[in-house]
Amino acid sequence: MDPAQVIDLTGSSDNEDPVAMKHTKIKAIGDYIRNRVAGPHHAETIRVEDLASTPSAVLCTKQTQLYSTTRDRGWACGYRNCQMLLSSLISLPILNTVPQVIELQQMLEQAWSAGFDPDGCAQLGRVVNTRKWIGATEIYCILAHLGVRAHIVDFHRATGANGTHPALFTWIVEYFTSGSKDERGLTNKHPLYLQHQGHSRTVVGVEMAEEGVSVLVFDPDVPAARTPTRFLLSHTKNAQQYQIVYVDSEPHNVAQIPKTISSTRIP
Repeated sequence: MDPAQVIDLTGSSDNEDPVAMKHTKIKAIGDYIRNRVAGPHHAETIRVEDLASTPSAVLCTKQTQLYSTTRDRGWACGYRNCQMLLSSLISLPILNTVPQVIELQQMLEQAWSAGFDPDGCAQLGRVVNTRKWIGATEIYCILAHLGVRAHIVDFHRATGANGTHPALFTWIVEYFTSGSKDERGLTNKHPLYLQHQGHSRTVVGVEMAEEGVSVLVFDPDVPAARTPTRFLLSHTKNAQQYQIVYVDSEPHNVAQIPKTISSTRIP
């Protein structure tokens, strides 16, 4: 078992923004689902379906597992976020279990060998047993190797005042609210991989409170987090560009997935 720590999204917010602090909290129900392995590292597992929410929250699909890193903090955020995305696809016949980090590295090199993203391959070279960072295009390749069609949306410049990205917020809100949700706020939407310079996180939903909209993100580099970080529009000014990776729900023939990666640019 991969010695990652999988943490729930409950408890008190660590966000000091006074507006965000007013937002409705997501509370846990039931006990943690624990899967422990011998030694100092263990995996503690909870799925989004084990969370309760208020009507203001809209969350991703219930089987999504939430990971935080232990010994690989600082370089493996891309792989951990990829694991969260893959956990939401676990019902597909292509996946029996969520791959470990070393397996994801091997899949990336296999995708390169099959001709996916030759520019990225030339830039990174070997990644197995290294601590090289990966980003949105590498996530695309790993998913393609598994027969999952991914799409990249590139928010390449600020679209609001003070360097903020309202177009990014609008896209995420429309993504999660475009379908139906159950009484707990759960949808059939997969989580989103959110990339900016030097780091990535997983978007698990949105919260639509009277005070405003929060994008709910889980950061694998923050162990023992008890709530998703409430990512406000004002926070988007901290990066010039953002990328989102989202996936199709149905598996594809690998041969039909484009080997040259393109993105949708907004605006």
